Amino acid sequence: MSAQFSTNEAVSLEKEIGGVQLLDTPEEALGTVYEIDRCIEWIRSHDFKSVCLQFPDHLLSDSTKIAQRLQSALQQTVYVLGDSAYESCCIDYITAAHANADAVIHYGPVCFSQAANEIPFLNIYEKRDLNLPALTQTVRPLTEADPDFSIVVDTEYLTHFDDIRAAFPTVPVRSILEPPASQPRVLILGHNQRKILNYKLSFKPRELRYYDPTTDRLVDYECDPKVLKRRRFLAEKIRDSNTIGIIIGTVAVKNYLTVLDRMKKVIKACGKKYYVISVGKPTVAKLANFAEMDVYVVVSCAMNEIYDSREFYKPIVTPYDVEVALNEAATSHDFTYNYNDYLSDAEIRPKEDADVSLITGALRSSTLEETAEESTEIAVRNDGTVALNTSFGAGFLAQRNWKGLEQNLGQDEVELASEGRRGIAQGYSNEKS
Repeated sequence: MSAQFSTNEAVSLEKEIGGVQLLDTPEEALGTVYEIDRCIEWIRSHDFKSVCLQFPDHLLSDSTKIAQRLQSALQQTVYVLGDSAYESCCIDYITAAHANADAVIHYGPVCFSQAANEIPFLNIYEKRDLNLPALTQTVRPLTEADPDFSIVVDTEYLTHFDDIRAAFPTVPVRSILEPPASQPRVLILGHNQRKILNYKLSFKPRELRYYDPTTDRLVDYECDPKVLKRRRFLAEKIRDSNTIGIIIGTVAVKNYLTVLDRMKKVIKACGKKYYVISVGKPTVAKLANFAEMDVYVVVSCAMNEIYDSREFYKPIVTPYDVEVALNEAATSHDFTYNYNDYLSDAEIRPKEDADVSLITGALRSSTLEETAEESTEIAVRNDGTVALNTSFGAGFLAQRNWKGLEQNLGQDEVELASEGRRGIAQGYSNEKS
């Protein structure tokens, strides 16, 4: 075989695949880092019989060792959830249900989304080192000068919570998972930029700073103006669209079905079409199969970074963007990635007057032209039966050159199975070398 049409096998064998950097915890530290004794006590005290252990990707290297220790102590089988159906920061109820689990132990980073399911769960947070003298030296002048500041501790540093409270006896100190206090000025102890952004958008403190323990720096936090500017651009894309795909990006966050129904009502009231899509974790390849969609609205956890991705072929928007773009009555909403912050069953008032798109410059009517959505007429063709209405999915599919693999039932002669080629794709046994 000519060299220009083949690749040296060493390329594949030596190729480095980029991915998540796995964490390998020393054997002697497993009991402390993963709080194994606490997990055992929790399972025994509640008499759980089927328990799932949920790990994010970067902790999977420790999962078998943790499972073996728990099984040895409990004398019962535990299950490892190695690939979450959606975001790893939320409890994966779907995968746990496959094992008929009556409880879940979640390891690693968590968000502060409200859970949708009532299945018992235990959070074991990540643990990071904290230089307490450096924290005290950097933060104390700020809290002494302004007594209105409160300290909010991210989950990675909750193991140092008592020490932090002792170092700042006159300052309110609380976990980031607790309901926000009324303090107008907040100092977050943590470095997760996405979580800090969500805190700023959801709770709107008058002043927000964060202390990064990895660099011992105190930073004034300001929202990236590009985040809010992009909302205006996406609002125009939504108004220009005819067909919107509603992607189910979570089943673990409270009210996900309610916001799904709300999106249906808003989109339908504006005369646009929608399709509900459930594909697990949305990827570029999965969503590329739905070329008829103009925009995708993702119902997901606020920590999902899909909203910031530029890799998808069509715009990815939040339920907030759809509500503001299509409902003139939604004037009091402030942007946030957490749909529970603005979800309501308020009035839906579509825009009645025509306007001009700021992106295409085309004239935009308030609603689509009347379609034959309710019509029951069909057209019988050689390649199947499709709806006459070509503005919907069936009509769009009928116009495509390639429609996927076809079964061709009754068109091929039935034959007995015969032996195929032997070997590998690089060189089968019947090919000349």
